[in-house]
Amino acid sequence: MSRILPYLAYSWALLATPLVLVTFMGMPSLASRLVAFTGLHVHPIYSGGEVIQTIDYPHHQTIIHRPVFDGLIGPRSTGFVQIDWQPKDKDANLPDVIDEPIDLDQDGKPDLQIHMDTGTDQVRLDSIDSRVGSVNEVVRVQNGRVVRINLNKRSR
Repeated sequence: MSRILPYLAYSWALLATPLVLVTFMGMPSLASRLVAFTGLHVHPIYSGGEVIQTIDYPHHQTIIHRPVFDGLIGPRSTGFVQIDWQPKDKDANLPDVIDEPIDLDQDGKPDLQIHMDTGTDQVRLDSIDSRVGSVNEVVRVQNGRVVRINLNKRSR
């Protein structure tokens, strides 16, 4: 019996190997199905929130996310809006200077004017709406830029 036990153990390991390989190869689709089933998503504080508007320009796109005031328990009085700039061509770069009006609440009137030097990542922000605060951060991503702008909640 002591001579048969190692052969049984090796046989079991050999037979279990394809099952392990199939399980690991199927992990990405299983994981995505599990996430879709449970309704889990990345918190807007990390993802920037859902995209509410994409503006096309000849050489780049401006992507505006929804204003994020989400807190752990409830809405906060301060938040941010994330704005992404990406070149239309993956191999291209952004223009040297971006100077655009941004309409956050989509009422047809700009809420801020942003001027960014993409070479130095220096940003000048002209607030038109009283809710707009200062520039929180500028992040360089591949050939694009991501800017988060501090916001105050509108008092009712």
